[in-house]
Amino acid sequence: MIWTSEQIGKALSLTLTTNDKFGQVQFNSKDIEKGDIFIALKGRARDGHEFVLDAFAKGAALAIVSEDIKNAPVNKIIKVEDTFEALEDLAEYKRQNSKAHFIGVTGSVGKTSTKEIIGLILSSFGKTFVSRGNFNNHIGVPINLASIADDVEFAVIEMGMNKAGEISLLTKQVTPDIAVITSVSPVHLEFFDSIEKIADAKSEIFEGLDINTGIAILNRDISTYRRCIENIDRAGIGNIKTFGKSQFANIRFVSYSLINQNMVKLTYSIFHEKIEFVMPAVPKHMAINFAAALSVVYCLGLDINQAVKVLAQFKPQMGRGLIVDIKKEDKEYSIITDYYNASPESLKAGLEYLHQFKNPKKSAILGDMKELGKDELKFHFAAVPHIVKSGVKKLFLVGDIIPQLIQEIPKNILVYTYKNSEELAYDINKYIEGEEIILIKGSRGIHLEKVAEALGVTNAL
Repeated sequence: MIWTSEQIGKALSLTLTTNDKFGQVQFNSKDIEKGDIFIALKGRARDGHEFVLDAFAKGAALAIVSEDIKNAPVNKIIKVEDTFEALEDLAEYKRQNSKAHFIGVTGSVGKTSTKEIIGLILSSFGKTFVSRGNFNNHIGVPINLASIADDVEFAVIEMGMNKAGEISLLTKQVTPDIAVITSVSPVHLEFFDSIEKIADAKSEIFEGLDINTGIAILNRDISTYRRCIENIDRAGIGNIKTFGKSQFANIRFVSYSLINQNMVKLTYSIFHEKIEFVMPAVPKHMAINFAAALSVVYCLGLDINQAVKVLAQFKPQMGRGLIVDIKKEDKEYSIITDYYNASPESLKAGLEYLHQFKNPKKSAILGDMKELGKDELKFHFAAVPHIVKSGVKKLFLVGDIIPQLIQEIPKNILVYTYKNSEELAYDINKYIEGEEIILIKGSRGIHLEKVAEALGVTNAL
């Protein structure tokens, strides 16, 4: 279990007479497992107090509320003035009393995958907590911190943002020992004036580091590298490690060779020591995430060879690059499920991945990229050369913006445009001949998982 009555009392400055033990802290009653703590938060659309009884029905052992709840078991209720402040108090207590090494991860692209990869590797060295799902905002981060068991040795916490100042608040809650920026790209230009401003906002993660012991890990390949270095210097952090394809990176991604549709060979240089291994096929941009994870392992002084053995067994997650082989009726084909999100950088990487396959029957289902601001059309049209180079024979464009690319696509590529995923999902199977490899890539808001499901992918998200 994660909490005792005594610990909750200390965290919330209360006196509890019971001697119970509790599990994780949850704000969604659907996520409750037996023994968990439900905290009733008030959101813009829903009030958690409406779901307290649901939480108890699912097995919650305790509920933290700020209102009276009719028919709720009185002995399982803690009433506070403000439940969000109570959540922050719980998070602060756990962080201050944890002996774990904390790793904070942010970035425009790749932060969730990198978080999962780091967590997978560290789990082979000791008990590891990895922040849940995409719980990376002002609610998700304290929920994660408040759910860390006392015996955890490593905690990997993802931090996200939509505007300046958000990561600054989160990193000061997490106070990581190591902070990682996976990438800086124009995925939030709807909310920022320039990519440099995005770099500044991502660099806020370094504000939570101890100036004497904290370690900053930065992608050496990003266009805003110098800007981020200036921000790191401003935060007073002297211990900086870099990763990437650059010859100047400390942990360098050297080469990627696709052995066949299912296996890939990767080579890295870790402070000039060559590391090479074969593993299930992953997109090339995922190999950069591995370099970030290996940087963390190096900074923690752990065994790189053990880390590599774990990496060699890694498989991408559904929607984040996993290749799914489908047998449907009398047809067989493969789908690169990469539709969880999209940016100009990740779309290019996905198309480069498709290009590597020898299969002559390539298709791509591409959706709009969101949050690109006033230059969104330019960013979409920049994908055209990569679409052509990928070797696709059929191209499906879904959304309001990306279908406009049809005017630039060569006539030898069959192009079909759709306003939304539902319409394409209804039609898609009539275009499938069999033996294809199909890339599905688009922003989360386009819901291309619906097309994947129509093609036969189960549990598409």
